[in-house]
Amino acid sequence: MARRTLVVAPVLAVVAGSLFLFSLSRGSTTLVAADVIGAFGFHAGELVHDFSFKDVNGDRGTLSGLLAGNQALVIAIRTTECPVSQKYGHRIARIEKEYAERGVAFAYLDVSPQDTEEKIRADLEIFGFQGPYIPDPEGVIGALFQAKVSTEIFVVDAAHTLRYRGAVDDQFGITFSNPVVRNEYLRDALESVLAGEDVDVVETEASGCYLQTTEDRLPERDLTYNTRVSRIVQQNCVTCHREGGVGPFALDSYQQVFGFRQMIKFMVEERRMPPWFASPEHGEWKNDRSLSERDRRDLLAWIEAGAPEGDPVTPPLARNFIKGWQLDEEPDTIFQLPEPQDVPAEGVLDYRYVYVKTDFAEDKWIEKAEALPSAQQGGYTGGVTHHIIVYLEGPEDEERGAFLVGWAPGVPPMAYPEGSGKKLPKGAWLMFELHYTPNGVATTDQTMVGFTFADGRPEDAVETTAVATTEFEIPAHASNHEVVAEQEFERGGRILGLLPHMHLRGKAFRYELVRADGSKEVVLDVPNYDFNWQLFYEFQEPLVVRPGDVFRGRAWYDNSEGNPANPDPGIPVGYGKQSFEEMMFGFYDWIPERRAKPRAEDN
Repeated sequence: MARRTLVVAPVLAVVAGSLFLFSLSRGSTTLVAADVIGAFGFHAGELVHDFSFKDVNGDRGTLSGLLAGNQALVIAIRTTECPVSQKYGHRIARIEKEYAERGVAFAYLDVSPQDTEEKIRADLEIFGFQGPYIPDPEGVIGALFQAKVSTEIFVVDAAHTLRYRGAVDDQFGITFSNPVVRNEYLRDALESVLAGEDVDVVETEASGCYLQTTEDRLPERDLTYNTRVSRIVQQNCVTCHREGGVGPFALDSYQQVFGFRQMIKFMVEERRMPPWFASPEHGEWKNDRSLSERDRRDLLAWIEAGAPEGDPVTPPLARNFIKGWQLDEEPDTIFQLPEPQDVPAEGVLDYRYVYVKTDFAEDKWIEKAEALPSAQQGGYTGGVTHHIIVYLEGPEDEERGAFLVGWAPGVPPMAYPEGSGKKLPKGAWLMFELHYTPNGVATTDQTMVGFTFADGRPEDAVETTAVATTEFEIPAHASNHEVVAEQEFERGGRILGLLPHMHLRGKAFRYELVRADGSKEVVLDVPNYDFNWQLFYEFQEPLVVRPGDVFRGRAWYDNSEGNPANPDPGIPVGYGKQSFEEMMFGFYDWIPERRAKPRAEDN
């Protein structure tokens, strides 16, 4: 699952002991890309360097000492005069007590120069915090974390890696006080760390009092593999590039990363890895796999500096990778290719299409789905299954069927929102689109797809449709031929995600939404479409459409000699199912509004 960053609410500024309104907004939650919060300067996944401190009682300690014997450390920023800080005081104390026996330590960091020892001791007496309370009026320790807000929380694991930063939860802020907690960010992060799992939401912007900036006190750090790059690679690469993974080589040690550093440089500079082709200028995506700009910059700078290993520090905790199904439970039903697919040691293979008939006597509703190749051998050879897409399509169908689920290295299973599902009609056919890439070792694959079904018909039905056209011809030698399709929405609804689909001449694809009032927005822009990566782009929050809105798909094709994948630039190309022909499909999954039930007098 992709790591997520959230912006929650406004803050107040604390400058020279005074409070100023920093921004005003409603208390709603908005999702943003991680690098939007660039002002933080210190992100989840980075190494927290050791530091020493003296608490309000005069006792000395270190970060290493706080973590000794514990699985995690929570550092809570405090100021004694911020109203939001006071609202969260008792709650943080309760969470501290709850997790104390589970190996979680707490420490409290006061970076406000106006907070006297008397005020700090009063804060301790009111709320009963058990962990050390650390005055930091110079902001020296606060600079290490680039703390910005008086209610911020930092979760550090046993390997000194920052796993979460942000709000305790989403109940209180400067301009709002919600009746209930909707998102338990701190508790969720702690549960994931204690379970040895990835944290889902890794950064939120806390609402509170804005702190005096500490950026000028941030100590300089050497950019080395041990201090920075090992954690970048672990977060973004080893899901596939590890011993036993589906990547063609492992990147789980300094020696491996150093040996492939020039290849890494090329793929990162060209933005080919990690595979993600959506322009960052448009849209916010739940499954965004791209490098943040800071990670990208640091990785390339490290390579340019000679890729130094650096002095030993605490390495990041090993990630736990799921073997077999990634669904949180065994699928209710599994369909497998009827015969193993032979994959030779060498050559370039055409796409394969295999049809499987389901055997249900009644309609089923899919809540979760996952495609799983059996040919995932790792080691130095990597896997041979490049990607899989499963469609609702029979062997006699002329048109491309509805998209069900896809698989590519590192792609999580498909899970629809709670209370929704996709219809699997009784007796339906499944069409497996299979792309194999020989790797020097002959093998076989017998891919499966697993479905978890809802109990009965869910409240909301997910449908797959497309803004598409089959009426086009791409001239011979054309290098930038555009094909446009439009679709007007008769019903409103919520669009969950998008999958642009073209073939070998596909060059770029863009989804545009033209509102009924004439306004237009780019929903997804894929400026460098790659037929070899059939990616589904899942919205962070569903895109709401209304009756009268128009969905427009714009596709560009390169049928020239300059396209190295072009089968034959000397002929015009039209619609067809084969990869040497072309398609123009802008698939999307959505939940349309239900049609109004007819009144009895209308019948």
